[in-house]
Amino acid sequence: MILLFVIEFVEGNTVTRLYFMRLRRLTNDALAQGGVTPELTRTRQEHLPTFTHFLDIPMLLVLVSLGAIRPSTWSQFSIGMVCALTVATALTLGIPRLYPSVPLTYNKPN
Repeated sequence: MILLFVIEFVEGNTVTRLYFMRLRRLTNDALAQGGVTPELTRTRQEHLPTFTHFLDIPMLLVLVSLGAIRPSTWSQFSIGMVCALTVATALTLGIPRLYPSVPLTYNKPN
């Protein structure tokens, strides 16, 4: 369980955090230029950061259930991990992006 927590902590503070920091920088650059840049479009299409973002809550539920129930076999761990990975995959593939697939241009106020 400690190893699972360490993996979750490292994943949440490296892949996801670095992606959103890079996305914020690219978005600010695009706003300064007045339109979506090709680099921002490529970055928004990455699936690994989205997957790790959606994996956080299911993994936390697995950790809490393992701590609360304290199973004597590995079956709860195995089932929980399969369910967490399935939920994260379904959310990554099923939830539409929060931004449109066709970039909108930004109109600067006068």
